[in-house]
Amino acid sequence: MSNTLESTDSNQQISSYRWVILGIAWLSFFSMAMAWYVMPTLEHKLVELYQLSSSQYSTALTVPFLIGGVLAIGGGMLADRLGIRKAASLGIIISGLGILGRSQVGGFISLLTPMMVVGIGLGLVMPNLPKLVSVWFPPEETGLATGIYNTALMGGMSTGLVIAPFLPSWFVGNIILGTIIVVLGIIFFAIVKDSPPGKELPSSSLLEGISTAIKSRSVWSAACAVFLGLAGMVSVQGSLPAALNKVYGLPMATGGRVASLISYFGIIGSLTFPAWANKLDKRKSFLVVLVIGFPVLMFLTWILGGNPIILWVGTALAGYIAGGSLPMFMEVPAFLPHIEDDPIKSQHVGGASGLLTSLMNIGGFIGLPFIVMPVISSFGYTKGFMVALLIFSAQAIFALRITFPRAKENEFEDKAESV
Repeated sequence: MSNTLESTDSNQQISSYRWVILGIAWLSFFSMAMAWYVMPTLEHKLVELYQLSSSQYSTALTVPFLIGGVLAIGGGMLADRLGIRKAASLGIIISGLGILGRSQVGGFISLLTPMMVVGIGLGLVMPNLPKLVSVWFPPEETGLATGIYNTALMGGMSTGLVIAPFLPSWFVGNIILGTIIVVLGIIFFAIVKDSPPGKELPSSSLLEGISTAIKSRSVWSAACAVFLGLAGMVSVQGSLPAALNKVYGLPMATGGRVASLISYFGIIGSLTFPAWANKLDKRKSFLVVLVIGFPVLMFLTWILGGNPIILWVGTALAGYIAGGSLPMFMEVPAFLPHIEDDPIKSQHVGGASGLLTSLMNIGGFIGLPFIVMPVISSFGYTKGFMVALLIFSAQAIFALRITFPRAKENEFEDKAESV
């Protein structure tokens, strides 16, 4: 009887503590994204302050995606080897130092270099939140937990767009934001544990995680999808404030608030659509509809953006739809250990998540400066947004190739389908 009570108390503590861990991880990731995405709303000021061309500005804004993408595979495998706490807390602190370094003004290199440091931190942080979920949360809660941590990226970016005009100055703002992130990194190291008691995972070699991940069709399909998704989304959201200013005459601060609606309402979408898809056992169908629905609604909103009601309401609804797809793609590594014929096991989730995060970040870097911005410069914002939204919608092709877990009552159907 005594042993049973002790076991129950222990399980309740674990149940509560996993939310504490997810909470500090969310807050850290939110703060990193917020500090990063004060830049789009301040584009006109930064171009003047650093004497930048439009291509230099877009490169500085998106370079953390490139650096984070290159390092994400190693960051995921490092967590498989050393544990989440050491790898992710180091990444948070490095990102904070990058934001602190951004306070120095001296030309393009003085902005590019600290943003590259931010990217190094992202490469250590981003692949490790899915691993945190896979270790601490049971399979039936991975969708919810994945949706929650993805709201940190979307909410942080949106908040950065909104708070940017209210920073005391570029120098003071970076000091404040960078210090907050460094402190959160220290708290993360003090609070987070690699796994619950009794659920320690076997360590894997640095090569095992990635070599196993590349054998999984579902991992590659999800990775290609998020590559396209972030390439399109960053291109739209990163250029929307300036587009609304130049085409419709909105102040940059107002344009930033409009752009923030995509992510703010995306948070709601990330918490509702995955839950509905899981409940109805229609994840694949939901994904296809969502990744096509956002481009259609967003393009119509842009075309009719001269009407303030259509602009604000349409952008919010488009963001709500867009938010539902990313958590379902990013959840893929966490549920693959529960699919019998997939090579991914629990100890490989970090490497698989690293592959997804790597391609996602590289897509975020490539989309705006190398594909969409040249189109905007040559043909205008409407054609540029059309290209960006077509890139986003191409995720549907890869969503159809992912093997999703099915409800227990449909196990026979799932086996027959795989055959």
